[in-house]
Amino acid sequence: MTGFTETRSMLKKLAMAHGAETAIGRACHNLLEMTENWEKYPEQRPQLSANIQRELGRMEDLKKGVS
Repeated sequence: MTGFTETRSMLKKLAMAHGAETAIGRACHNLLEMTENWEKYPEQRPQLSANIQRELGRMEDLKKGVS
């Protein structure tokens, strides 16, 4: 793995803390899948970048609602 190792670790911990079947847990798993695809499919990076940014925004909104 390249630069996503630390991020992926944080996402896994966050998903476990909130539970896989919660909105935050699902957002974490979506982001994990997208970061994996980033490594595997460089030709999809423009779309993945947009999707990652959108999911990060959604997760931030969800975290604000939980805090």
